[in-house]
Amino acid sequence: MIQNENKNIQAPATSSLILEERHDSELFRVYAAILDGITDHILLPGKKLTESDLCRQMVCSRNTVRSALSLLAHDKIVDLQPNRGAFVHVPDLQEIRDILSTRMAMEEMIIGLLSELPDLEQRLQPIYTILDHEDTALAGGDQVGVNRISNAFHVELARLVGNNVLTEIMNTLCARTSLVIAVLDNKPARRAGTYNEHREILDLLVEGKRNRAGKMLRKHLNETLVRLEKKFETQ
Repeated sequence: MIQNENKNIQAPATSSLILEERHDSELFRVYAAILDGITDHILLPGKKLTESDLCRQMVCSRNTVRSALSLLAHDKIVDLQPNRGAFVHVPDLQEIRDILSTRMAMEEMIIGLLSELPDLEQRLQPIYTILDHEDTALAGGDQVGVNRISNAFHVELARLVGNNVLTEIMNTLCARTSLVIAVLDNKPARRAGTYNEHREILDLLVEGKRNRAGKMLRKHLNETLVRLEKKFETQ
């Protein structure tokens, strides 16, 4: 089975953030295992995904694997190449820019929608709990856990808005960001600032400082983009 060897990971996997009505099927089980293997950086960009190996590892039919790979290809997580097979997607520089710029626009919108919710401080308490786990993962050098929690922070903020389509889009964008990080920036030391910025965004929302929270979020994502662009150019 595709899984991370770190048994101490307590953070939610990417697949667990997908809407629950999609969970109850053999297809989802296989889709989720491959997706989590990719976003946890076990299956690295460019790796060939052999149908027979996946069938054996997950004890399922070839048709199920093919359907799962097709869904992942639709989500731009996997590439299906004629006469060659399936490969973990490798994003180029334009795609990296497109992903992060789209996230900036969407997440600023999410901040605006959240600021209009009643009892926002109470609604945000589970997100603060997520950040407590991020701090623990960071202190323990659990990079997979940190990556998972960072994704969960952004997806769960979107979920609070109550728009399922928005939540699904954010989950896909965060998964694609994980692919970029696997290619360019898989370094544990880089995450301390991310944790602090996540907490500051929540604090500004609680204080009713919508504009400052939006600016902080854009700065947070733009700094990520600039760092990734520099790493791409030095490859």
